[in-house]
Amino acid sequence: MAAFGSILKRLEVKGNNDESFAKHVNLDIRPLEPHRRTYGPWQFVTLWVITGSFNIGGWTTGSSLIALGLNVWQAMLTVIIGNVIVGFLCVASGAPGAKWHIGFPIIQRCSWGTRGFIFIVIQRIFLACIWFSTQVYWGGQCVRVFLTAIWPSFAKVDTPLANGTMTTGDFASFIIFTILYLPLVWIKPEKYKIPFLISCSVVIPTIFVSLIWFTATAKGAGTLVHDVSGLTGITQAKGSHLGWMMTLGICTNISSISVHIFVQSDYTRYARKPKDQILAQLVMVPMGTIVVALIGIICTSCAAQLFPEQQGTLLWAPYDLFSALQQHYNNSSRSRAAVAFASLSFLVAQFGMVVANNGVSAGIDLSALLPRFFTIRRGMLLMAALAFIVQPWQLLNGASKFLTVLGGYGVFLGPMTGVMFADYFLLRRRLVKLTDLYENNPRSIYWYWQGMNWRALVAWAMGVWINVPGFAEFVKYGATKTLPGWSNLYDISYPLGLLLSVSTYVVLNKVSPIAGLAEVDDLDYFGTFGPAETRSLSGEEVETVQVGEGRKGFSGDKDL
Repeated sequence: MAAFGSILKRLEVKGNNDESFAKHVNLDIRPLEPHRRTYGPWQFVTLWVITGSFNIGGWTTGSSLIALGLNVWQAMLTVIIGNVIVGFLCVASGAPGAKWHIGFPIIQRCSWGTRGFIFIVIQRIFLACIWFSTQVYWGGQCVRVFLTAIWPSFAKVDTPLANGTMTTGDFASFIIFTILYLPLVWIKPEKYKIPFLISCSVVIPTIFVSLIWFTATAKGAGTLVHDVSGLTGITQAKGSHLGWMMTLGICTNISSISVHIFVQSDYTRYARKPKDQILAQLVMVPMGTIVVALIGIICTSCAAQLFPEQQGTLLWAPYDLFSALQQHYNNSSRSRAAVAFASLSFLVAQFGMVVANNGVSAGIDLSALLPRFFTIRRGMLLMAALAFIVQPWQLLNGASKFLTVLGGYGVFLGPMTGVMFADYFLLRRRLVKLTDLYENNPRSIYWYWQGMNWRALVAWAMGVWINVPGFAEFVKYGATKTLPGWSNLYDISYPLGLLLSVSTYVVLNKVSPIAGLAEVDDLDYFGTFGPAETRSLSGEEVETVQVGEGRKGFSGDKDL
């Protein structure tokens, strides 16, 4: 036992010398001091360029929408409406982080309790494992296309592996991409400014040049724009069915990014001022996705016309599109150069998706769950190791039912977001007592009952249950609707679940009021707002103190 204790001691996070707070509150989860808050409006623009739209996921947005029986212009209308809503949701979700400079898992302690938040964080870590691994796999595919462009003989490295779900070339590319992004793990999130600028300067021109080349070569927007059914075999939705599919398309746009919406405070906590996130997200979130989704649809449409040898296969993934381009031109030097640059651009964008998007959130979640042993960097390294265990090639090429479940996870995330909105905006009126978020004992106003807030669980369940029958039917039967009423509710699951959880949480507070709703700290104990700065938090001027002066009696808890 002594040896095991010694090992644990060596694994503990070092460097947190703030003795006024519990040693189990590490530097990555405490409120950020001013010198660590480096994100202004332009940093949020570049953040959303890389993690929100100008990437593989943003490019393939149209594939799921056209599969609903929508034509191109109907699909784009759902993109516009859905992502305008997403912009407002992101601003609302990021507001606590922008004001109080704390991350997503710490904010969940407000509504779920200092122990109850674990229920939310574990789910987020599970999703991070899947999507982190998926993004690494897509990055590996970009590496494979790049290497094939440089050395066409690399295409012959194709011995089947993992029951035919990947090849030796795929696995080698997966490993290479992992080696390439690992050095970026050592960059602190507050210093992402330069990496974001580099990614933007590479991927944005590539996407627009691709649009110009494909439309110029096809002499138009391609056949898909004019005849969806002829290429996809999908029957065009009409009448009331079209209305429901349009509604589902809007909600699909929201649900597909519901995880990113939920955890916005992981990024807005780095805002220099609370308002720095607002305009950037209201404009960039919808505009970026609208532009890239349309370009992805048009380029896929042109490819169906330009590459007849693909036999009607729609090339939604950009790495498949560029690979087909090289094959069509018989590995000519010009096509290889173009494909090499294009795949390299998307490869760089994938660094942002892996590290800045899924990596940062997973790292903060693990730091909050086990602050004694995890930092953001250690969390990212764990995700890198788990990517091999998760085996995303099996998921993407074989486990269709599992991906369907993940795709419908907005059923659970919408009510979670609703609980957070109700607690922060409607009940607490945007007031938070920072020190009590780090107290894991009955002295904290967020202790509730044994560290758990039953109101949050009931409100979440009320937002979930009504969508479960339609969700189960979708997983089992796909687009075939055997329960029309429940299926229609599932089509609007995210906003429905969010609104139900909000209303339930507010009503439960009327029945059993939450104590301490208007409480804030009397001093700036964390030095969050600057050692010489005063800040109005509850209508009164709040004095700041130097970090380390602490609060009398604040001790934290070993189980935190």
